[in-house]
Amino acid sequence: MALLEIRDLTRTFVRRGRPFAAVDHVSLTIDSGEFVAIVGRSGNGKSTLLNLVTGLLAPTSGTVTIDGTDVAGLDDRGISALRNRTIGFVTQSQTLLGNLTVLDNVILPATMHAANETSAERSEAVARPETAPPPADAGLPDTIAPIAAPAGPDALETRALGLLGRLGVADLAGCRPRELSGGEMRRVSIARALMNRPRLLIADEPTGDLDAQSTETVMRLLREEADHGTAVLMVTHDPDALAWADVVYAMDRGVLSERGRAPERTADRP
Repeated sequence: MALLEIRDLTRTFVRRGRPFAAVDHVSLTIDSGEFVAIVGRSGNGKSTLLNLVTGLLAPTSGTVTIDGTDVAGLDDRGISALRNRTIGFVTQSQTLLGNLTVLDNVILPATMHAANETSAERSEAVARPETAPPPADAGLPDTIAPIAAPAGPDALETRALGLLGRLGVADLAGCRPRELSGGEMRRVSIARALMNRPRLLIADEPTGDLDAQSTETVMRLLREEADHGTAVLMVTHDPDALAWADVVYAMDRGVLSERGRAPERTADRP
């Protein structure tokens, strides 16, 4: 079974009173350890496709199956758990939390994972209104106190710092997002997406704000993740990023078609 299986997927919108398919009967499978890149001009449905895969949008028709689970069949709690435990998602937009340090932003998915695991062990009776905990304070915390996890808070910090180091931004661990450049925030977001060791990494323009050296650093890391079994689905406009992928698809007016497969990697090829 493929880790990601997309079958006849369509998402229709209405513009000026007329329906159009942003994603038009797309089918695609990605196995564990496979690195797939999608190219195409802006406005041709690439980001919409990623949002369908992650459950942020519901399909008009067709199916998305991740690790044997039909994404559209999950409720809010189920899709949130899937994103936290199985998917790592690097979005185009900046989504770091401004009130947290870089290190705490990266650790956050792991603390949420621990919280979800604890919550799953509770009975339905605990969730009744009369026994439910009071609402969280409206103010956001300035630090993350890691929830007790099997690995322990020290192990979480070690992993987070290791990812930041591989991306060349470990020295920024104590900074706030407002102190970072666009490229630095991008690399921190990639570290956060990898924190829980996702089986499927989805990256929307992961090198969009990066110079040539940082682009190579990021792409080498994504390639290494794929070589260790992570399925990688990347949307990009960057021709330098394509050499690291196993197969490249093109998306035009919502239609996906294979553009080419990479030759076997050698010592002189990424």
